[in-house]
Amino acid sequence: MLMLDMTLPIHGTGEIVSMDSGFCVLAGVLALHDKGVFGQALIKKWDRYWPKRVPGDDINNQFQSKKVGKCDCLQQEMEGKQFVIHCHKEDNYVCKIMSTHDAASKLRWRLGGSRATHWVEDVNNRRHAPIDLQDIWTTEWWPHCQFNFVYSIAEVNANNSVGRATG
Repeated sequence: MLMLDMTLPIHGTGEIVSMDSGFCVLAGVLALHDKGVFGQALIKKWDRYWPKRVPGDDINNQFQSKKVGKCDCLQQEMEGKQFVIHCHKEDNYVCKIMSTHDAASKLRWRLGGSRATHWVEDVNNRRHAPIDLQDIWTTEWWPHCQFNFVYSIAEVNANNSVGRATG
């Protein structure tokens, strides 16, 4: 699977990989999670169909009367594995992102008996900061969410470059 091949250098690190809608395949996002990487992908309707297990039209209907900027999450499950659909109301559409991470899933991952048991500490050490940004941000202000998205893309690209450079 292409997603697994492209993220090989960061398997087991607990990093967040952000992907375009072309990679919005639930099986792939869950496979990344099994490899110790949190995946998130933009959800778009292709032709007449939403990606599998995404109730896109129901989400749009629910957000129709909400104010611009309203955020909400829809928790789903497939084959015993949980994933989240993050939703954000824009002017004329609802932005949807499928992911395997939220505050609760990070805590479960850290407490689980996997190779990435101490990934939070490793990430913080790499950032040269004592506290993870997501832990200190208590706001759901959308510009912060967008910054986190772009920041995580840059971080993954940097780690991929380091991984390729070191072999």
